[in-house]
Amino acid sequence: MIQAIVNFFNSENFMPHGHCFLWQPDILWLHVISDVGIAAAYFAIPFALLYFVRKRKDLPFQAVFVLFGAFIFLCGTSHVMDIWVLWHPDYAMQGIILALTAIISIATFFMTVKLIPQALLLPSPSQLAKVNAELNAANHQLEILYKQSQESGQAQLLNYTKALERSNQELDDFAYIASHDLKEPLRGLHNHASFLLEDYQDKLDESGVQRLKRLGQLSQRMEQLVDELLYFSRLGRTELAIQECDPNKMISEIGQLMETFLKERNAHIVIPKPMPRVVCDKPRITEVFRNLITNAVKYNDKKERIVEVGFLESVNAPHGKEKNVFYVKDNGIGIEREFYGEIFRIFKRLQNPVGGEETGTGAGLTFVKKIIDRHKGRIWLESEPGKGTVFYFTVSGNQA
Repeated sequence: MIQAIVNFFNSENFMPHGHCFLWQPDILWLHVISDVGIAAAYFAIPFALLYFVRKRKDLPFQAVFVLFGAFIFLCGTSHVMDIWVLWHPDYAMQGIILALTAIISIATFFMTVKLIPQALLLPSPSQLAKVNAELNAANHQLEILYKQSQESGQAQLLNYTKALERSNQELDDFAYIASHDLKEPLRGLHNHASFLLEDYQDKLDESGVQRLKRLGQLSQRMEQLVDELLYFSRLGRTELAIQECDPNKMISEIGQLMETFLKERNAHIVIPKPMPRVVCDKPRITEVFRNLITNAVKYNDKKERIVEVGFLESVNAPHGKEKNVFYVKDNGIGIEREFYGEIFRIFKRLQNPVGGEETGTGAGLTFVKKIIDRHKGRIWLESEPGKGTVFYFTVSGNQA
């Protein structure tokens, strides 16, 4: 038995791996330097994971992090052995390290697959939106009661104030939970899927590769949905920084920021005549223009995509005559009348952008309407399928 072990580790009958490179220095040292760099990175990652796990005692998926750290450490060790066997033909030891790496990596894979059902139990965006809507409704009701209580005495006013503070605290707690307890597992899932796909794509069948890719895509999309839901909840609570602004300058700045995006799609922003100054929250109204312009370009099947931005002193809107109206007009695919109300619902997207454009979450127009509502304005649209769409909006105070 002992002799068999000795024979197994005996390397006298083997040549160092350097012979395969004919001991050519440039090739030899290229491999050495590359393996040193990879091994250093692989050895550093487990310590970062260990630090993270020790700091987050409440982490629900610690076993996966430990296994993943062990897998990365062994990967680094295998690269160290690649350097060693260049001069020392200890291939048996190298094989043992590779076998251990394979065992740990397979265990990590199965642990990740086992984790997927737990990840799927995370609250959906619609459930989070419902909770957020209920909290916002409660907060709005408390604000109304707060105003009414100003006439009913100091004691009652104090009670309502405390209730309002509790409601806002609940919203802040919800935002914290969504941004930490929900997003951390999603990031972990995406990272694990990416590493497994990178290191074992050639060992998995097509179905396994597609499942890992799909897992990464779904976790990224879920994180994006959570981010946009949080942003939507904050839009209704942050104070507006009202000031006099030049919308012409806003559009110019947007055009500069979107220059590459516009050129790649042969799109042009046109302002028929200078627009008057407006009193508003500049960053928020800039976001309104940017969202509308982006959609006008994305949902457009014409060779030359034209986006017209302008101002009208009066417009006959569906709800009556409106004065001091801004508009964003395109020559795109248009929107059916039956969907005019649907497009402002959060996470509602009627169709994908033209030409394989990257799809969003369907929250952009919801943000636009929320911002216009905060400015005590209105937004509506007119559209003809195949010819284009015009979005109109007003803001309170409008012209400066």
